[in-house]
Amino acid sequence: MRAIPPAIILSATVLSSPALADQEFILSIGKGLDSLLIQRESIASAEMAGFSYAHDFAEFPFRSGLWQWWVQGSYSHLWEQHLGEDQHQEIFELKPVLRWYPGGNHNGFFAEAGVGAAYLTHKSFGDIELTTKPNFALHFVGGYRLPGGCSMSVRYSHFSNAYTNTPNPGFDFASINWHFSF
Repeated sequence: MRAIPPAIILSATVLSSPALADQEFILSIGKGLDSLLIQRESIASAEMAGFSYAHDFAEFPFRSGLWQWWVQGSYSHLWEQHLGEDQHQEIFELKPVLRWYPGGNHNGFFAEAGVGAAYLTHKSFGDIELTTKPNFALHFVGGYRLPGGCSMSVRYSHFSNAYTNTPNPGFDFASINWHFSF
């Protein structure tokens, strides 16, 4: 596994405020996935590092728990060796995210889902040949927010053209994420 880019490490040390607030800086590390879920080919040998900025713009307390709407912008960098060659993929995302705290407050377990737009810098990565660089972005998250405001989560991310063009091979990765609230 390659080293995590220094900008990500520096950002984690600068933005480590424990206060409960309506903004988050999220650091992510992860791996590409094989064809088990949605994508057709495997990128399981790919490594991933990235970061996101999220802003909570509305919340609604219900009997079913606390629901929040966030807007999230993300950057992910993936790399792998494919056929003896170093390959890189950069992904830029912007999407609304719905987060749910079943306990009714900002602490404890949460789940979230987001659907939005992504731009991938290369159509080809590993054995996957995408038909477009602009794609739809989809993610599902399960996590836990500590009383001090920081959270840890696991995320599944999928990118594809949603059959607006054929073929639609898709592109998946999983990540572990650290959320810093400010």
